[in-house]
Amino acid sequence: MTVQNATSKYGQIFKAEVGKELSASITENFAIGSYLEAWFYCLKLSKEYTQNSRTGFFPSEKAYETYCLFGRVEDLTFIQWWNELGHENFHRGLTSLQIKKVVQHRFNNGYEITLGIYPGTLTNLAGSEFTFIVDQLRKLNNGSGLLSNAPMAWAIYNSRISAESIRLHLDVLEAHENIIRNSPGTKLWCIGEQLHLNPKAMTHRGDTPKEQVEKHIVMGQTVSNFVQKARSLVRNACDGIFPKFTRTSTSTFRTLSKK
Repeated sequence: MTVQNATSKYGQIFKAEVGKELSASITENFAIGSYLEAWFYCLKLSKEYTQNSRTGFFPSEKAYETYCLFGRVEDLTFIQWWNELGHENFHRGLTSLQIKKVVQHRFNNGYEITLGIYPGTLTNLAGSEFTFIVDQLRKLNNGSGLLSNAPMAWAIYNSRISAESIRLHLDVLEAHENIIRNSPGTKLWCIGEQLHLNPKAMTHRGDTPKEQVEKHIVMGQTVSNFVQKARSLVRNACDGIFPKFTRTSTSTFRTLSKK
């Protein structure tokens, strides 16, 4: 995204806030490609989340809080969900202030925040939004940097685990599950070659039979690693922990139910 386009988009948010017309149609472009969309698709791929949504029973408070935010997602695309529920629950995360850079100081837990302010922004609006941003950053800092600890920070969130990486892992998991369901004899390396997961393990014309076998083994291992990490990511998301590739123990969870 260029600075010019960003300024134009944030200008739309500014004008919409001033006119109290912050609609789903105006804000959906901000949500597409975001960590929020990645979180949504984690839940959509989670059989446990679907079951919890249907039965109304949840293994923990965090899992229930996640359901309260996202609701049932199994039959919806992200845009459908955003227009039906997502915008209502998450639009608070959008501000007219353009967050250009956030740097956390290593020794004093402070932050350096660089902002872009749209011309004409009212002082009280900028003040309340800046207070909101600082509050979200504090929640993220106190919650090990997980978005699930500050869901309204989704529009400014950044992590070592990129949203693009999450979507790639989910694509691999979905392809793997489709193959198990529809064509269980398909080799794992076929998924990897189709998605170009490991360029060094792609077979080429002129490879010897031995080279092909070696590359298939490496690509199969690559796919297996992607699937394992994606499953952990999806299970954690269902348990109210996002984004995290390593599993968190659920031994202390207790069952809750919808009222």
